[in-house]
Amino acid sequence: MDVPEALATFVAVARERSFTRGAARLGQPQPVASRRVAALERRWGVALLQRSSRSVSLTPEGERLLPLAEEVLAALDRIEALFTAAPERLVLAVPAAVDARTRATVRRGLPRRRVEFVVVDADQRERHLAHGGAHLALTPVAGDAGDLVVPLGLVGHPGARLRWSSLRRPLRPRGERPRRIHLRAEDDVPAVREPVRAAAAEAGLRADQVVVGTGEAEAWTSVHEWDDVVVATRAEAEREALEFFEPDRVGLRRGYRLLGDGGLGRDDRTALVRRLARGLGGEPLGGGR
Repeated sequence: MDVPEALATFVAVARERSFTRGAARLGQPQPVASRRVAALERRWGVALLQRSSRSVSLTPEGERLLPLAEEVLAALDRIEALFTAAPERLVLAVPAAVDARTRATVRRGLPRRRVEFVVVDADQRERHLAHGGAHLALTPVAGDAGDLVVPLGLVGHPGARLRWSSLRRPLRPRGERPRRIHLRAEDDVPAVREPVRAAAAEAGLRADQVVVGTGEAEAWTSVHEWDDVVVATRAEAEREALEFFEPDRVGLRRGYRLLGDGGLGRDDRTALVRRLARGLGGEPLGGGR
């Protein structure tokens, strides 16, 4: 058992009077918070928290432990500060899919940093990192090759027939262009691009109906102007009030790797990856690297 981590969990749960809120404050799952507090109770053979269906309260032993635990954690923070030269300012280069709510969650999870965000296209994030414009960059990679993965599907108008074959059917007067499938620069990687092209070809679509590298604004505008579809996440579909369809036989997944160091410790980095994954509608793959 990692006693400092368990103590930090106990303090958060005690202050929030809730396992759920205490776990969220630390960016960890609620079952992990429960296990860590239970491990402390087993170690010392006492009950620290009185649990109920709606909240938790401190036992007399918990009341005595709380100020001591906070002193220990504060001392550990001071010790860490002696040997770390982490910059006060932390700049993250992220895609537009990392929305304002997720950015706010990331900031709350790194209270000792002045976190700033640079929202740029995929090909610009590594440049920002290389030239000092960012300390960390969330860059797209093959589905399972990164730190987190996000399921993808076809996104279009509510009620639209979002099937590969439906895009083949003539929905336009003669002479007008057919509906298109847009892959933004974010998904211009073989693990996404090639399965989409293969599925479109198998359904009988024309090669020019799959458009790769469409700009962010242009892709979403084309959905409303031409009834096109965009390869995107479920979270993006919900934000745009559009329909998400996960196509059969094509498991589309967008992977991300968090590049750079930023002076983050292992726990902060893992929590950051988890918060980004949650905001993008995906899941972490073993935390940050």
